[in-house]
Amino acid sequence: MTAYLFRMPAGIAGAVSRPQDLTIEPVLINTANPFSQYGLAGKFSGNFFVPLEEDDTADKIVGIFVRPFPTTSTPDKVRQIGTSNNFAGDALKRGYLSVNIGATAAGVTKGAPVYIRIAGATDDSPLGSVLATAIADTTVVLPNAYFTGAGDAAGNTEISYKI
Repeated sequence: MTAYLFRMPAGIAGAVSRPQDLTIEPVLINTANPFSQYGLAGKFSGNFFVPLEEDDTADKIVGIFVRPFPTTSTPDKVRQIGTSNNFAGDALKRGYLSVNIGATAAGVTKGAPVYIRIAGATDDSPLGSVLATAIADTTVVLPNAYFTGAGDAAGNTEISYKI
C-alpha cells in the first residue's frame, strides 16, 4: 500500500473531478483518427469528434475528450474493434476536469488561463494538450477556462471549463 506523506495525487488526466457540476455529450470517435489520450481538446469533423490538427484555432475547440470509467484506453479500443469501426466517446462541454500539464503543477495559480497546444506537438504533449504557460505560435487560450489552483509535482491539476 502506498503511503502519502505530503499530498495525494491531484487527479487522473482526463477524469471528471466534480461529477455534480458538468455537461458531457456523447460523441462519435473516428477510429481512423483517434485521440492518443484522455484530457485533450477536440473539434468536430463532420459527425466525428476528433483531435485538433496543426494550427487549428481556439474557435474550433468544442470540448475535451474525457475518461469514462471503467474503460480501456482509446488506442486499446481501436486495436480491439479495428480502424474501420467507429465508437462512442465522451466530450466535456462544461465542468471540472483533471488534466496533466506535462511538468510540475505546483506553481499553477487559481484563476490562471488555460492554454491548449495547437502546434509543435511532442509525444508527451500532443496537439490539444493543456498547458499552464503560453508559448508563442504554439498555444491558444481556451475560452471560459481557468485553473482552480496548484497541482502536484507530477503535473496533475484541475481546470474549470465553462462554469
